[in-house]
Amino acid sequence: MAGLEEIHVCYMCYQHTKSIFARHGIPQIVHSDNGPCYSCKEFKDFAEEYNFRHMTSSPLFPQSNGKAEKGVHIVKQILKKAQDSGSDPYLALLSYRALPLEHGKSPAELLMGRRLCTTLLYSVQGQKHEAVRQKLKHLQEKQKNSCDKPSRSLAPLAGRDTVRVEDSNIWSKKATVLEEVGPRSYTVQTEDGQILRRNCRSLLKTQETLQQREVEGVVTVPVDPPPSATDSSVSAEQTNTSPVLRRSARRVTAPDRLNL
Repeated sequence: MAGLEEIHVCYMCYQHTKSIFARHGIPQIVHSDNGPCYSCKEFKDFAEEYNFRHMTSSPLFPQSNGKAEKGVHIVKQILKKAQDSGSDPYLALLSYRALPLEHGKSPAELLMGRRLCTTLLYSVQGQKHEAVRQKLKHLQEKQKNSCDKPSRSLAPLAGRDTVRVEDSNIWSKKATVLEEVGPRSYTVQTEDGQILRRNCRSLLKTQETLQQREVEGVVTVPVDPPPSATDSSVSAEQTNTSPVLRRSARRVTAPDRLNL
């Protein structure tokens, strides 16, 4: 039953996607997460049939699919506010699609090339609107610079680089970079031959090689093999390496509280 349900979900997924493409056209690139409905063979055949490139986000790193996650968050907030205020959710979505963004164009204008008629009254006066837009842009750039100040950009990785792979905040696995499969996303091969895909945030470049097997902080002392019994040069005292167990002569008595 689980397999049939998964096939049904995959079928419904690309059927709804076909409906969207028939209305707005086929895009060049489709970004998505690694859900079962997008990683199945049916969706792969659908991408080849409709001639678009399918790119997925890095596993275990939902931030790489931030645009879609932010879009879902915005719509959820709009619907929640409409429900709390008792207003029409369709008018709320229409108002969001018709209001101009920081560059002066609304989402509807970017998509359809025309303005939408709504119940809201807003004026797009030249100088006034331009001044407000410039002020908002300046504030956003100032906020962005403040947020980016303590951060640093990660160096790109190249093929055959040796890296450490993060696993539950532990950098124990060593792997070799194979190739870059997406923006800041790489496929790596571990020492046991397993191929993983990770974001560069989960990969730490190191100068180690995969032939190194030592454990940090542990010193391994080589142990000489035991002498052979046929070696006549080894005495009986040297061959008998087992420790001698001795019993203590001290007498142990029971405590007074147990002597009844």
